[in-house]
Order: sequence, then structure tokens, then C-alpha cells
Amino acid sequence: MTAPTFRTIPAAAAFLALCTLLGGCNLQALLIRGTVDSTAEFTEEKGTAFADPELLGPILAGSTVTSEGLLYFVDDYEPLLMGTIFSNVAYGVGWLLAESHQAEIDGEFDKAEQINLRAGLLFARALYHAKRMLRLRDDDFDAAVAGGVDVFQDWVDENFYEKDDAEVLLTAGMAYLVSMIESEEGLAAAVDLPYARYMIERSIELDRELNGGTGLMLIGVMECTMPEMLGGRPRVGLKLMEQAAAIEDRQNHGVLVSMAERCAVALQDRKMFHSLLMEVIEAGDNEEYRLPNKLARHQAERLLQQIDEFFYD
Repeated sequence: MTAPTFRTIPAAAAFLALCTLLGGCNLQALLIRGTVDSTAEFTEEKGTAFADPELLGPILAGSTVTSEGLLYFVDDYEPLLMGTIFSNVAYGVGWLLAESHQAEIDGEFDKAEQINLRAGLLFARALYHAKRMLRLRDDDFDAAVAGGVDVFQDWVDENFYEKDDAEVLLTAGMAYLVSMIESEEGLAAAVDLPYARYMIERSIELDRELNGGTGLMLIGVMECTMPEMLGGRPRVGLKLMEQAAAIEDRQNHGVLVSMAERCAVALQDRKMFHSLLMEVIEAGDNEEYRLPNKLARHQAERLLQQIDEFFYD
């Protein structure tokens, strides 16, 4: 629901009077919901056309605080919950962890540790909001989790069955995954990996191309996390990553960087690693993916600096 637009004073007065009589009209909630919806529409249409990492970083950091404040008034509005989760994950991964990795390259290990702690707080909040978002979909969420993976999968299938449901599942699954990186709940959240995986797999079934194949990429990351010699399935992960890259004709460079960092390293394919990262660095600008591609380019440059650390030969 978006906030009403009043063309006349009498119309506004009539609406306010109606709210007073009914006693159930939350004006703050209406305004916040309208703001969220309008901002989402504007970002979808215009945001990537001028976004720049150096400019957007502080804005995104501020939005994590603003979103938490808005949720105080509208704690059950799904688009706001999803936006808050995304802000926490995006700033934590795209900016804080990137800064931490650069600090490690520079030998500033204390600084890297402090940044990781900040990122962990954001990831913990993302997981908290993801669980709330799922509970709002159905009160039996906690019982489904407690019942084990099979029960949870049945719960997901019963509650998420339309294409529009894919985004909620993908957002929640992503929050679960990042919580395993630096969050204080990381060890506890690790046992939830099968739950996260199924939510993402279900999102792929509902909308394979959502967010440029992000679901495929995330499953690919899982498959490539362990080297082949230790029982991992990096070749399966690589195929999933290639499918994700093909959705946007290899214009979503974040997928290519993940292919290099996860799959090429797991397969110990130095040539693939170098080729994928150079493809990202040498690619021209793409308006649709301008911001994520700039972040991917910075990450590719950092990874190339560390190439000798990833390969045994």
C-alpha cells in the first residue's frame, strides 16, 4: 500500500477524519510504506545509471540505520524487511569485507579484524530480519525448522509456490549464508546450511533468472567451497555458475569473479582464474550492472594480487 496523494486540502482533511473515526489508521506506517515503495521504483528505474561505489557506500551504510528505525514503526512490511536485509548484506559484503580483504593484503591485520566484527553485526541483523520475514509468511516457521529438513522443505513448498515468492526465499537464503561468514551466530547458523540451500533451490525453481541468476550462483558457491580432493563438487558448481553467467550474457561480473575465486581455485585451474578476472577488469561499462560491476572489478584486482596464495604450483 502506498501513501495517498492529496490534491486538495478538503480531501486530506476527509482522509484524516476517516482515520480518526476508524481508529486503526497508522499515518506513520502509511508514509513509511509509501516511501519504501517509491524508493524501490526509483532505484529500479534510475539507480544503477549513476551509482558509484565511493558515493553509494556511505549512503548504503546510513540506510542500514534508517531501515532499522523504520522497522520500529512498520515491523511487518515485507518490502521494508527485504530492503533492510539487502542493505545489511550488500554493505557488509560489498564494502566492509572488501575493505577487510584489502587491509589483509596491506598487512593491517588488526584493522581487518575490527572490520570483520562490524560486518558480522550486519550479517547477524540480516539473519534476524530474515527469520522474522519467514515467520510473517506463516506462524509455523519455527515448528518447521524444529521438525528437521524434510518437514522444512514441505513447509517451504506449501507457502512459496508462485514466481513472486522467489525473491523472499532468495533473500532469506542469502541472509542465512552470509551469517556463516563473520556473524556471532556463525557456528550456530552453520547447521542451518541445508535449510538455506533448499530456500535458494526453491527460489530457482520458481524464478531461475531472478537477479541475474543469483540463486544459481549461490548454489554454485556452495558446491565449489570444498576442493575436489576433499570431496567437493567444484565441476558441478562451475556448471551452475556458467548457467548464471549466461542469463545476462556474462554482463553480471560478480558471477565471473565468484567463478574464479571459488571454482577455479577449488579446481586448481590457475589459467581459468586469471582469464576470468582479466575478463572482468578489461570489460567495458554496462549501465544495468554499473555498480555491482565496479565492485566486481575492484575485487578482481585484489584477487589477482593474491594469485600465488591460491595455487599450489
